[in-house]
Amino acid sequence: MRKSFIITVLFLVAFFIVSPSFAAQISHKDFLTSDFVKYFKNKEYEKAIKASDALLKKYPHDALVLRYRALTLEKLNHPHEATRLYQAILQVHPNDIPARLFIGLAYIREAQYQKAEEELHFVIQHGKTLEYRHWAQEQLNRLHANEHLAGKTIEKKPYLLGKVGIDYDSNPLLIPDSKSLSTPGAKKAAALYVGELNVGYPWILDKDFRLDILYIGEEYLHSRGANQVDFTSQGFALDAKKRQFLGERPFLLGGRYDFRANFLTSDLFSIVNRFFLSADTSYWRKTLTHFFSHFTVFNYGSSFEGSNHDQSSRNGVREGIGVTQYFYTPHLKSFFFIKGEGDFDQTRGKDFNRQGGLVLLGFHTPLEFCRKTDLDVSTGFDWQVYPEFSSLSALDSRDRRDTGLDVYVGLTHHWRHNLATRVFYRYINSENNNDYFDRTRHLAGMEAIFSF
Repeated sequence: MRKSFIITVLFLVAFFIVSPSFAAQISHKDFLTSDFVKYFKNKEYEKAIKASDALLKKYPHDALVLRYRALTLEKLNHPHEATRLYQAILQVHPNDIPARLFIGLAYIREAQYQKAEEELHFVIQHGKTLEYRHWAQEQLNRLHANEHLAGKTIEKKPYLLGKVGIDYDSNPLLIPDSKSLSTPGAKKAAALYVGELNVGYPWILDKDFRLDILYIGEEYLHSRGANQVDFTSQGFALDAKKRQFLGERPFLLGGRYDFRANFLTSDLFSIVNRFFLSADTSYWRKTLTHFFSHFTVFNYGSSFEGSNHDQSSRNGVREGIGVTQYFYTPHLKSFFFIKGEGDFDQTRGKDFNRQGGLVLLGFHTPLEFCRKTDLDVSTGFDWQVYPEFSSLSALDSRDRRDTGLDVYVGLTHHWRHNLATRVFYRYINSENNNDYFDRTRHLAGMEAIFSF
């Protein structure tokens, strides 16, 4: 009996020594006051690595020390070594949620999107801390929405996002559908050459806050016969994002300011100051709720103001508020969304005071039979009323009621993480209680989307 007891004790002692799960672990207080953390916070990563060596001699299997050593290796631009260390941590501690999250982010940076999805999905399903689940959901949403940009390492350096394309435009001059209101034989269709460019720099880039400054440029040129509506826009923006807990609920708060000078051919068309506010959160699993509002101040050029400013001026303020709800499939690869928005304009000219709303339905999904290709479909309906409209002609003021239908279908193929091509078709139909504002427009084309 005594011999059996001694063997059992020796077995338990050997088990506790050999098993990493029961090895000595550093306390959070000792870890936070260690030289390792001090050097890491001061961005002295070479010294931090040496300090971690000292800690690991005492705590060779501590997941906290190993995770931060892997983060330090990433900072020293050794991503593969960091990934191998995360994998080693998970072999010993398979339920370590922070390690699952960090290796998921590492896989995104290495453009291993399938592996990243698996790790982030594990965090969302099994994470006990709300902050980690929210962080993983946010990264997964960003991965699905912008997979062609997801491989970009987030660093404090300039970046460029752009789009070029050529489209078919059936009605660039927005000629009314009624033949009695248009010039007989007027040429309506034209080629539309599209160019958009955003150049940004993350002025502030912290864990929970980011502020970008951006240059914004857009150019829309038409083929011969419609160049009187060639449009150019130049401006800049400040874009801020902050992760914040309101009570126990996590939110991603956003704020943006845009300034734009818009030109129609060579004439100044408008000066625009636009403000955006947004908040993203998740109320149910596999969903995302996006709240938004905007406030825009418009000032049009003198040649676009009309003769009677108190009636025809469009200078003024546009405001809107709304919400978009996203619903994801079980594997989080596809989503359906519904958007609702209410808006109104307060202008100097009472004819352009406007109230209305918008409803938009759509979905996004990768095509399983066509690798690296996504399908996007949406349908929008809007309506606008002009409560103070008074006509200068025989038009009945009650007929100034606008409705619009907008249908979009697009296929996007991702050649690389920073290059994609898109083909699309868009149908726009604007109707009214009179013929003056009824018009139909078809747009179709191909675009290249790139980033550096």
